[in-house]
This record gives sequence, C-alpha cells and structure tokens, in this order.
Amino acid sequence: MAITRRFLLTSSLTGAGVLVLSACSDPSPAPSPSASPSVTPSRTPTATATTDTGVHPVASRRSQWGKDPYSYGSGSFLTTASTDSSRELLRQPLNDRLFFAGEAVASTDPGTLMGAYSSGLEVAAAVAATASKGERIAVVGAGLAGVTAARALADQGFDVVVVEARGRVGGRISPVTSSDWPIEIQLGVGTLYGDGAATLESVLTNGGVTVLGLDATEAARTSDAPTTPPDSASVVAALAAASAWAQQQSAEVTVDDAVTQSGSGGALSSVPDASGVSDTQRLAYLLDEALPARFGATAKTLSARALPVPLLPTDATLLTAGLGAYITGQLGKLDVLKSSNVTRITYANQGVGLRLVTGESLSADKVIVTVPLGVLQKKRIVFDPALPAATLAAIDDIGMGVQDVLWLRFGERLWSSDATVWAILDEKAVYRLWLNLEPSTGFPILVGLVGGDAARATEKLSDSGAVEAGLASLAPYLDMVPSTASPTPSPSGAAPSATPSP
Repeated sequence: MAITRRFLLTSSLTGAGVLVLSACSDPSPAPSPSASPSVTPSRTPTATATTDTGVHPVASRRSQWGKDPYSYGSGSFLTTASTDSSRELLRQPLNDRLFFAGEAVASTDPGTLMGAYSSGLEVAAAVAATASKGERIAVVGAGLAGVTAARALADQGFDVVVVEARGRVGGRISPVTSSDWPIEIQLGVGTLYGDGAATLESVLTNGGVTVLGLDATEAARTSDAPTTPPDSASVVAALAAASAWAQQQSAEVTVDDAVTQSGSGGALSSVPDASGVSDTQRLAYLLDEALPARFGATAKTLSARALPVPLLPTDATLLTAGLGAYITGQLGKLDVLKSSNVTRITYANQGVGLRLVTGESLSADKVIVTVPLGVLQKKRIVFDPALPAATLAAIDDIGMGVQDVLWLRFGERLWSSDATVWAILDEKAVYRLWLNLEPSTGFPILVGLVGGDAARATEKLSDSGAVEAGLASLAPYLDMVPSTASPTPSPSGAAPSATPSP
C-alpha cells in the first residue's frame, strides 16, 4: 500500500485505545533477556537503547499473551483463508459427544468477551438438547465460555465437572488485586463494547462487577509539540468503500489489498491540512496502529470481509473490579479440577474419556472444549478419533491475534494532559498508544497498548526492558517531571510463571 507509514492520531483513536483491553488474556513472564525486537513492514519498535527520563513507576505489570502456554494469543480473527462458516463448522458437535465453544466459535461478537459469554449459553443449549437429565458433562476450560456453559447446565440438573489447566479459574480473564495497586487492574479483559455490550454489562453488574463509563478524549504528541488532528469523514468513507469492494469479490482479500485495489486509499488527499496532517496519513495510522490494537493482527493478514465500518467505536465501559469474583461465583459448588491439563480426549459412542497430564483419567457422557484457539492450533490436545479434516482446517485457518498491555502506576501525576487516550507520534517509540486512567479513577495510572506484530516484538523484552521502553515512549507527555530523578525501583508485581505441562 503506497501510503506514508507515519503514526498519527485520528478520530478513531479512542476506540483503538479501549478496544485492545477488551481482548481476553492471561499474563506470563518474560523469560528471555531484553532484546531488540524486529517488526515488519512498518511497525519497528526498538527498546534496547533508551534514555532515562528521571521518572520511574512505583508499580508495573504486563501481559504476554503470545507466550502464554494456555492461550498462545489473545483473541481470534478472520484471515483470507477463513470465513464465518469456519466458526460455524467448529460449532457442530461430533458424535453428539464433543462440542467446541469460546470466542473463536461464537456466532455473535466473536473475538470478544461477549462472544465467549454467548457461546457458553449456545453450547449449553446444544448439549441439553441431546443429553438426558443427570448425564455427566465435562467442561474443559474455566474461562467465561466454560463457566457460563457449566452454570447453565448445572442449573438444568446435569452433573457438571470443570477441568482447568491453570491453577486458577478465569482463563484469559486475569484481574490483579494487590497492595501495589489502589484498584483491581485487568491484564486481560478491561472493557465492554460492541452490539452485545449492554446485555453483558447488565449480566456482570448483577453479578457484582463494578463498571465505569470511560469518558474518552484524545490527544497526540511528538517530542516537539502537541497536536490534535480533526475528524476526517473522507477516511471513514474510504474504509467503507474498501469494505464494500471486498464484499463483492469472489475471493478473500486482506484489508491492505482492499484499500489498495479498490482505489479508495489512493483517492485520499496526501496534502496536509491546517493541522499538518493528511488523510493518507490518517488512514496509515488506522491500518498500522488502530487495526492491530483492535484485532491483534495486521492489515496484511486480516480479511477485509471482517472489517467493520466505522473501524472502531468511540464508547466503552471500563471494568474496574469484581470480574474474577464473578467467574468464581458462577462456578459455585460445582466440581472444579484446577491444575489439570487435559492431553487426550476420547469421544466414542459409549461416552467420553479425558486423560490428564498426570496420567489420571476422567469419564463423562459429553465434553465441551473451551480452550483457546491457539491451544488447538498447537495441537496440545490429542483427539480420538482424530478430528475431521474440515474441522482441523477451520482451526488452522482462523487467525489468533496477540495484544498486550503494560500497566504503570506513579507516585504522583507527572503529566498535564487530561485526555484519556494518548497517541505517541514519534516513530522510534515502542508503545505508541496509551490510556490515561487518572481522570476516571483518581489514581496516576497509565496503560500502554500494543497489538499484532508489534506486540510479539515487545514480548522479547524483559519486564524491566518493557518498563524502560514504555517510559521512553511516554517522554512527550511527561511534562511535569521532578527536577531530581528518583531511584529506580524494580518493576513490581511480575506476572506469575505459567509453565506448560510436558
């Protein structure tokens, strides 16, 4: 795509900021030393050579979804090799014994928290329609889809056992509560958005989850001066034209190809307006920065048929506390086996057998598999009989995106901007998109957001390297820095180790 790859703020930045927190994740540590990541073609963060700004957080936490051995990614997306029919195929039960569920196979809002919730309800209905009262149902995975299905089936009188590989429940919902943080922070799910947001918000608030409307305002800065480019209806129209063109093609095309081949991108003006920003630059920001933040994928891999227009919504609800407790509460008195990694599932006509990594076995009448798509793609579970070729193809063809967050808490507010969504326009910055939670929570907390290839690159950094890269990226906003630098504390609250089972 012949567009200048300069990372600039657009009117859709607000959506980009809040959406990346809405994916599902679980933290894992960075075992490798700080390394200089490489990203192609245009997103090239480097963080090995940073300058000490004299500012250091009093607490920090990060996620590394791509490295997590129980998810291998944050959420699914459609590639040019997959369509909604790929998700539909995975929803079809096998032998009326084996059922798949989760955000990757959801019929509504796939790739989101709402998708996981709705999929849990759908699979519970499908199982209940083919099972007899009192039958034992095994649910593999204790994320939102799994616990929703388990609760629905238990309430209908079925004998339910939940098997979870992690030592905790929640899956890619990963809240953190500690003395280092004045609020419950979310290393996984952080916001609600989309068509089903209101419904899920009602469900969660009734279940004790605290939510807070995010008053989204935007800012963009370089190392020289702040700037706020205006809205651009022409960019939105260009994306709509590219999406419409893609829908008419007989073959799947990527977002990048749709923008180029439809001519919609080339029709935009490359002449900067009064703010010093051109429409081609705004489009480049959307494709290079906002799109990976939304899907965890680049414009060169995401199917244009999946491109929503407008690309990003501008409203969201921030989840501030109680999400982990909600998951635990849904399980109630159900039989839950934690730290029980399933390595083999047999789904014969006479029933279902689950083999655990410990060598133990578990029997049931039916099984619901809600493990993340990344785990299925890595073939961490052996199925007997083997999954049909079409099912295997669907698993491989759907994409698994990566999005990461870097939480920083400071002892005091060190910035003058009251905007809640910040863009960093300097191309050498590693973390170019931030949420400022101080206006909504009252605490000086910033959250760095990164997605796609850039997220995978930052996962090569050590915890301290990620913090240093984040602070260096934030330099344009740290305009209230104390004259005397404080000692550098070690990043606190490092994510617990998640070691894959043999």
